[in-house]
Amino acid sequence: MQRLWIAIHLPRLPLEVFRPRWSADDCTVVLEQERVIAMSHAARAAGVQPGLRRGGAIMLAPHSQFQQRAPALEAEALQAVALALLQYTPQLAPAEQATLLLDVGASLRLFGGIRALCRKVARSVRALGFTGWLGCAPTARGA
Repeated sequence: MQRLWIAIHLPRLPLEVFRPRWSADDCTVVLEQERVIAMSHAARAAGVQPGLRRGGAIMLAPHSQFQQRAPALEAEALQAVALALLQYTPQLAPAEQATLLLDVGASLRLFGGIRALCRKVARSVRALGFTGWLGCAPTARGA
C-alpha cells in the first residue's frame, strides 16, 4: 500500500467562524489582544492589515464589524471539518495552526486517484464555508 498524506490548512478560520466564505462580503475584522489577526476582503480593501491596532482599523474602516477571536468556535469548526473528512479516511489527525492531516494511501483507488480525492476534499471543506489549502506528500510532515 502506498503511503500518501493530504494536509488541509484553514488559513482564514478565525474570520470564517464569524463570516462563512459564502456570506456577503461585509467589512469584518477579527481581533486578538486588540490587534487585527484576520479581515474580510472589504476590510482589506479599506486598508486594514494584520497587526494593526483596533483604533487604526476603526479609523480606516469605521463601518466594520469587530469580533474578538474565538478559539472555542475555531476548535468547533475544525472538529466539524474533521468529521466531514472522515468519509475519505479514518486516519485523520489534527496538526498545528488549523491544519488536519489525512492518511489517504488506502483510499486512493476507492476515490479515483489523488487528484480526484483532492478535489473531493476541497469541495467538502468549501461546502462547510471554509477556505482550505491542500498539500500532498508521502509523509504527514511533508504534506
